[in-house]
Amino acid sequence: MSRASLSFDDPFERFLRPPPGETPEEKAARLEQEEEAKRINAEIEEALKAERAASKRRRAQEVSVLLLGQEASGKTTTLKQLLLNFSDTVFAEERASWRAVVFLNVITSFKTILQALAKEFESTSDNPRSPADDFVIQLDGGTTARFAEMKMRLSPVLHIESTLVRKLNGGTDWPNTESGSSSSQQPTEVSVRGQAWKKAFQSHRHQSAKANAGDGIDWDDREDPGVILNACRNEMMALWNNQRVRDVLKRQKILLEDSGFFLDQLDRITGRRYVPTDDDILRARLKTVGASEHTFTMTSGPEKGMTWKIYDVGGSRTQRPSWAPFFDDVDAILCLAPISAFDQTMTEDKRINRLEDSINLWIELCSNKILAKVPLILFLNKCDLLKAKLESGVSVKKYVPSYGDRKNDFPTASQCELSAEALPSPRPPISLLSLY
Repeated sequence: MSRASLSFDDPFERFLRPPPGETPEEKAARLEQEEEAKRINAEIEEALKAERAASKRRRAQEVSVLLLGQEASGKTTTLKQLLLNFSDTVFAEERASWRAVVFLNVITSFKTILQALAKEFESTSDNPRSPADDFVIQLDGGTTARFAEMKMRLSPVLHIESTLVRKLNGGTDWPNTESGSSSSQQPTEVSVRGQAWKKAFQSHRHQSAKANAGDGIDWDDREDPGVILNACRNEMMALWNNQRVRDVLKRQKILLEDSGFFLDQLDRITGRRYVPTDDDILRARLKTVGASEHTFTMTSGPEKGMTWKIYDVGGSRTQRPSWAPFFDDVDAILCLAPISAFDQTMTEDKRINRLEDSINLWIELCSNKILAKVPLILFLNKCDLLKAKLESGVSVKKYVPSYGDRKNDFPTASQCELSAEALPSPRPPISLLSLY
């Protein structure tokens, strides 16, 4: 039997076939319905065409940037810097929220200090007299306090950590703060997902009729954490300004990063009517989990009026598989590598050096075929911390054997690490390097 002689019933043709026994009136009604369907279809096609044209025009006025980098590489800080530099009103309604973050950074620093002192004062001999007995802090008014008394005086400050975290997480308790008042507990970094924490604080602000219109803070709120910090400010400043405390931190090689800036500003930050400055917001540290989109319009510079979309994604190794969906439609990728992390290991795998992980991540991005036409920009940041570590005596060679016998100073180390990071970039478009 030939292929041409085969017969089959096409379901689509059968569907369009006029029904048997159709009357002239039914045929006229059917044709009218078909014409109406064609008209609606044409309208939908025209609307889709107009939407595509409008989307193309909007896309011409938009820049999409993806921020990548390992955990604590400075992605969120870079984003804040962009927002402050090119959209000067972006933080106008967020200062109450960032105030809580600054307070958390200060509290975390004091937990670290108390833990370091407790470790320092552990008795290593049979002498019943503890070294802590000789630790005396001079307070205002000529009074003094030993280590145990200082812990007791600062316990209200440590106690409000759970309250702040609960507000940041929309009323959810943070498991690591259940016993947060204990100075012996390892300080754990607070993490939030997306931008919901800002909305929660904004809702809280608008519910308060007493909130100041300029900063959104209810200064008459008896539960305001600033009240407790203000009440304990003398003890906090006395502990931080004590030379023996500084010596302990230096001996244990503890760097408080940007929190150290806040501790140097305790007189201002513990003031009763403290409102975070732009510099405070830049330095405030809050770990983000998951992806968040930030859209803003340039209010200054050569691209004034352009809309920027910046995607900030989590940098931990377990979150990196979620980066792929963002690769399809971005104009550029900013990869951040903390140049100061040569002596640190990954949180998820203590066997992997953070500098090594940054290099491997950069190699993966450069060799990814999906990103072959996407401009890659490498930022080597946290140079101030690198300089501080080297000045405190931390040896690069100890953690990076390939460093060899080079000088253990900032100019040499920064250029060496810059060269190491720059190697895997033989791809178009040309990768840019920025060192800050």
